[in-house]
Amino acid sequence: MKTKEFIDRCVGEGFEWAEGGHKEEDGIYVKNDRIGTCAHFKKEAIENNEWDVLKTQVLQGKDIYHVTRIVGYFSRVENWNKSKLGELKDRRRGNYAV
Repeated sequence: MKTKEFIDRCVGEGFEWAEGGHKEEDGIYVKNDRIGTCAHFKKEAIENNEWDVLKTQVLQGKDIYHVTRIVGYFSRVENWNKSKLGELKDRRRGNYAV
């Protein structure tokens, strides 16, 4: 993969990027604010790997979603507003037999 294509993919995924060195190796830093991860890629690594492999290094296994079941359907809580998240936090588990 070319460096320009890599940068375009980073921007497309919503990742921040910057050129910089790490341990005297020039490369590109990629940061994901949503899940709080950062990775440094040497230019050789970018050229020798596919996007899916590189993206995995940025996400570091933390790209998971919290899903809850409400009234028979599943919903991702990342899409909820502040009020709805407060309701979720206040819920109690219980055995509600009728």
